[in-house]
Amino acid sequence: MKLNWQQKDFESDIDFILFHQTDDTPTWWKSELYRAHPSLDFDYAQSLTQEERFEYLRRELLKIRNDKQADIEKSIHMFENAWEPIAKNLNEAYSSAFDMDCSEILNDMVGMVGLNPICPRDLSDNSFSIYYYFDPNYAVATALHEITHFVWFNAWQKHFHDDEKEYDFPHIKWLLSELVVETIIRNSDIGKLTPPPEYIAYNYFYSMDIDAKPIFDTLREMYINRKSIQGFMETAYDWIRTNEPELRTKIAAAEK
Repeated sequence: MKLNWQQKDFESDIDFILFHQTDDTPTWWKSELYRAHPSLDFDYAQSLTQEERFEYLRRELLKIRNDKQADIEKSIHMFENAWEPIAKNLNEAYSSAFDMDCSEILNDMVGMVGLNPICPRDLSDNSFSIYYYFDPNYAVATALHEITHFVWFNAWQKHFHDDEKEYDFPHIKWLLSELVVETIIRNSDIGKLTPPPEYIAYNYFYSMDIDAKPIFDTLREMYINRKSIQGFMETAYDWIRTNEPELRTKIAAAEK
């Protein structure tokens, strides 16, 4: 398992940013960009049509990218240096966490450093985005979050042989993957590679209960009592399909 760090090209960066700035995007998602870049005016942007908003953000973010180019390059070097000490332990940690040999997978991962505070991934080319202003330790933790998604879906595909399009937002298999990264990292040797942040998954998940029990307590029990990673996948998938309506309702309320 190898990871290269490089700068994300601006057009690709802005495309992913604008994906979370459409008229129908919940405020919870939209607001992350404006917290990360205080020079952007949230109220003004929301007063515009979607097309005008996109033009405004593209123009202003290009200015920010040009102004912060040296900082982005510096961050790439800092992230590389923070990553190097744990790189040699990746295979062992992931092989243990996923009950399989991971040494021959994901040897072409790329951490794309740019302006997006939301860190999307592209399963088709094993790449993910990292916000340049992250603390190096948090950047490493975020990389582990994304790598866990990649390994999860690699194992999932081998077991279920289903449509990989269902691994993206908003499908239920995407939602399950956003939950299990917390479960797997926190309860395996992956979490020992670097101190995990307070929130490994979306922060609103940590206050959600199903059947009067925190969802991460439920998933933790499934994971630590698994007989195989495939068994955990099946049990967790049955659980989320049963509880999807309640989860979706709670997520929609949290993201308003």
